[in-house]
Amino acid sequence: MADQLERLTSLVALLLETRVPLTLRQIHQKLEGQYPEADQARRASFERDKSVIRSVGILIEQEVRGGDEAGQTAYWIDREKYELQDLGLDDDERRALQVALAAVNLGPGWADDAMVKLGGSLEASSNLWAATLDSSENLPALYEAATEQRVAYFTYRSKQRRLEPWGLLSRQGFWYVIGHDVDAGERRTFRVDRIDDEVVSGDAGAYSIPDTYDPAAAFAESLQSIGDDEGPSHATVLVDADRAPAVLIELDSSALLETRPDGSIVVTVPCRNRLMFRAWLLGFVDHAEVLGPEPVRAEIIEWLQAMVNHG
Repeated sequence: MADQLERLTSLVALLLETRVPLTLRQIHQKLEGQYPEADQARRASFERDKSVIRSVGILIEQEVRGGDEAGQTAYWIDREKYELQDLGLDDDERRALQVALAAVNLGPGWADDAMVKLGGSLEASSNLWAATLDSSENLPALYEAATEQRVAYFTYRSKQRRLEPWGLLSRQGFWYVIGHDVDAGERRTFRVDRIDDEVVSGDAGAYSIPDTYDPAAAFAESLQSIGDDEGPSHATVLVDADRAPAVLIELDSSALLETRPDGSIVVTVPCRNRLMFRAWLLGFVDHAEVLGPEPVRAEIIEWLQAMVNHG
């Protein structure tokens, strides 16, 4: 059995040179004697190798096969993505990038690796970050799926998902992928670090991103809508008259459903992110009431009762 360094070198070379994506069985055949014969041991060894290769910034492309090989994943390395092209950055642009990387913690190694590859220096690096941004190993695969319109397959909260990614966004130190959930038949947002397994993507050009989708608008959405909880995506909330003006400033004008004679208002509020929705609601103390839908109202009542009982 070859040692890991030899196997990794052979694997990268094979995936770079192959003209067609290769399944693990085909990789095993071509790298004879470098992977275990037993299926489970071979898969475990291959997964470790993929993790090491991706950790050094090499993106392994993958697709799900159809036909006689339905369900099998095939792999390759795109040489154009592997070989970094000259971005034509001048000295001022490199310095600006260096300042940005020094201000944001992208996770171990990511910022330094990027700076070195772009011809910059690590001398200005600092541990006094202005922001921290998670660097999930699934980010490259999701970015590729979104840019090439590939359906992304992954497990989320123990459920298999098929997502047509429209883009990635960052809020409150976490990455989210936003897109069309094929099985749910609606737009959904998933927190990347909560994905249970490795993201696998299908063929390029499998769908089109709607013309109405505006990344800037999606990024500016309230935190209550940037979430992944099941059930209704919006709740109807009654807000007392003394709090109504502030709510009308915070929410879009289309959120107003009713103005009552006493000055109280009924608004529709995103609640896909239940945690942020509850935090928003709690800020009103007893000056707001969830009217519906019934599952959301019942959930809020149960949550409040649990808080009282716990206290």
